[in-house]
Amino acid sequence: MHLAWALPLALLGYLVWAADGDLGFLWRVLRHRESSTADYRWKRAARVAPAPVPRPWPTTDGCGAVAAAWADDGGDTFDRYLGHGDARALVVIRDGALACEWYGNGGGADRPQAVMSVSKTVLGLIVARAEAAGRLALTEPITARLPELARRDPRFGAITLAALLDMRSGIGFDEATRFPWVDQDGPRVYYASDLRRTVLTRPRVVASPGGFHYNDYAPNLVGLALERATATPLAVATQALWDELGAAGPAQWSVDDRGFAWHESGLVLTARDLARIGQLILDDGVVAGRAVAPPAWIARSRASVGRDEATRFAGVALGYHNGWWRLGEDLVAMGRYGQIMVVAPATRTVIVRLGGDHPRETNVALASRFARLAARMGYASAGAR
Repeated sequence: MHLAWALPLALLGYLVWAADGDLGFLWRVLRHRESSTADYRWKRAARVAPAPVPRPWPTTDGCGAVAAAWADDGGDTFDRYLGHGDARALVVIRDGALACEWYGNGGGADRPQAVMSVSKTVLGLIVARAEAAGRLALTEPITARLPELARRDPRFGAITLAALLDMRSGIGFDEATRFPWVDQDGPRVYYASDLRRTVLTRPRVVASPGGFHYNDYAPNLVGLALERATATPLAVATQALWDELGAAGPAQWSVDDRGFAWHESGLVLTARDLARIGQLILDDGVVAGRAVAPPAWIARSRASVGRDEATRFAGVALGYHNGWWRLGEDLVAMGRYGQIMVVAPATRTVIVRLGGDHPRETNVALASRFARLAARMGYASAGAR
């Protein structure tokens, strides 16, 4: 065989071997490589309908106050910053009312967007609802629902659902994406043909539970345990939540070839409806007099332990607990490419920013900026009184 053919064929053979013979997975990895906020357009989807009785947000004329508070941060104007930063939606909720919203770059109030790892935050709420219904317990070991893991390594028996939600499971995960891509943890999860099988066979215990290590196997292990405990697909559980929230827009979960959701990154929804999740924190989980989020989820999300430093990005200390990042007293949901939700209890403010693949700042810089914006709006309100 001519050398010009031998080398490419040898490389192809290696890639097929490294992909465990899964040609669909191999094609997706080589075709797409890096993730994108547009991936939901080619992935399969399990859809969630708007609530039968949507609850529109009360509105106030607050964009002037938002723009004034923004101006105190220096730099570009409010509109210019968002427009030139690949933002598609910004929603600001103050005291339970829609104070300001902005859309551009193809975004719109009724246009769902991929929220990437913000999915982990919403998953935590859905798991808490299942726990409140008596279907599972955060204190139980993952092996209670997934005994296959214990047969592979008894150390999985020390890992609880809570440790997985808190990213303190001791399971290894390499976030790097580099050639040849197919043999790395990130692509193995994000492009899986059979994600259930992937999370049952690929994760490895590398340490005892306790230390923080961000990990995309963790939410999918929780999701598989949730599915077995409730005998319910994630989209069905989300639909029940959507109905109780009074969500006005549709949503969807991206799913693999067998219909299992990407629990770590697969949620697609509107900025207005994502803000409803944040508002639950401020309203003690109650919507129209009905308990939608369990008190245990509120308490666990806001627990002081969450403020303990888990990691640093660009010198900014962040905590992590129950699917939420913490910036001091503020709770933050963050997804790749600048999908951000800041919940500021001190000023009863929720800020959601969604966008495309090219934000002008890092996630932690965006989160910090919006946390400052929420604080300034609180100061302005106090001054007005």
